[in-house]
Amino acid sequence: MVSPHQVRKRTVVLAAGASASLLFAGFAGSAAAAPTPAPTAATSNASCPATPGVTATTINVGWIGPKTGAASANYIGSSEASQLRIDQENAKGGINGRKLVYKVYDDQSNGSGQITAMQKAVQSDNVFGLNAQTATTSMYPTLKDQGIPVTGFNNPAFGTDRNAFGVTGATVSSNPAIASTGVLEKLKQMGVTKVANINHISTGASAAGNATAGLIPFVGGLTQALRISDEPQGTHDATSTALRIKNSGADGAIIVGFIDGAISIMSALKQQGVTLKGVSIVGLSDPSVLRTANGALDGALGTTYGSVPVGVNNRAVKTYAAGMKAAGLNPYSSAAPMGFLGADLLIKGLKVAGKCPTRASFISALRNVTNYDGGGLVPEKISFKGPGILPNGNPAVCNWFMIAKGTDLVPDAKPTCGAKYIDTSSGKVILGG
Repeated sequence: MVSPHQVRKRTVVLAAGASASLLFAGFAGSAAAAPTPAPTAATSNASCPATPGVTATTINVGWIGPKTGAASANYIGSSEASQLRIDQENAKGGINGRKLVYKVYDDQSNGSGQITAMQKAVQSDNVFGLNAQTATTSMYPTLKDQGIPVTGFNNPAFGTDRNAFGVTGATVSSNPAIASTGVLEKLKQMGVTKVANINHISTGASAAGNATAGLIPFVGGLTQALRISDEPQGTHDATSTALRIKNSGADGAIIVGFIDGAISIMSALKQQGVTLKGVSIVGLSDPSVLRTANGALDGALGTTYGSVPVGVNNRAVKTYAAGMKAAGLNPYSSAAPMGFLGADLLIKGLKVAGKCPTRASFISALRNVTNYDGGGLVPEKISFKGPGILPNGNPAVCNWFMIAKGTDLVPDAKPTCGAKYIDTSSGKVILGG
């Protein structure tokens, strides 16, 4: 016979065993019901086909341009501004879970240096695409043949090559017969009638100078008083150039090339007692250079390379300038916004290419973008969907001018748009107007 004490003890043991069983069952049920962890971006990306420069977690991109050599002074700040834009995107998590791995390549301001740098980028470092900020053109045929995406500005490839995307639209230097009246019309408004057309020795500057020479006869009220196509690069003794301008009777000038050289010419003109009614200095966008010019640039017409000038009350400009200053960089450099935009356009292309980007999908998708404006850093909407007047579409029709006043560069209240593009071989207006 079992005693009451034994019954109570047995009941407690059984109850404890039942509780343990229920507890274990509860844990087991909880474990079975736990949701399957969501796949990480890296896991998801791992299913993408292999493509050059792309892994499940990274994408290799590069900047290429002159860090040394004659042209390097004209691209100060470009690679650093490009780095800033890359860092901004990486801080947001990258693109579809992939961080951008960024490298800088020096083309040494010459063709052979550029080929060597490009080969290192593409062959050794396996970059997906390049942000090209350079006046040298040797690498573009190879990039085209291999279908490697390239962004940038101001070289013929950005008007013709399907893989090349200009941040301010198709580049007219691909067709030397096509030129814009924008700057000439602005000088005409300033009272200029006789133009000294001067460019320094570089592929891009020579193309621009030749285009201007062909265009002037089709702009009523303007004549070309002087053509100089071989002005030395950088700071130099420009006394002979100033005398040639003075003796030509020119009352205005367009100077294309390098800012230091333009300052040399304007300083020499001041010493000769020559005051021009209007002067366009392409790339004059940094007010700090006015402090070194001792008033020689007063009244000069400044332009960026196609971006909205720093100082304009524009959210994108403010964000760009604040980011540059926070990084200890000069936002006023004419080349810096182009470097920033070149990186931004690479990022744009990677985003529209989808979760599994390839070079081919990047090119195809970006060719269908019709409203690119760099978030507001470009003063108009750019379409990459050609053809237009060029195979890659149309060039920009807006310029945002500035005037040098003392030590300030004062931007116009708004961009000047509607520039006409003329086929100088026939005099026909083919865009704008």
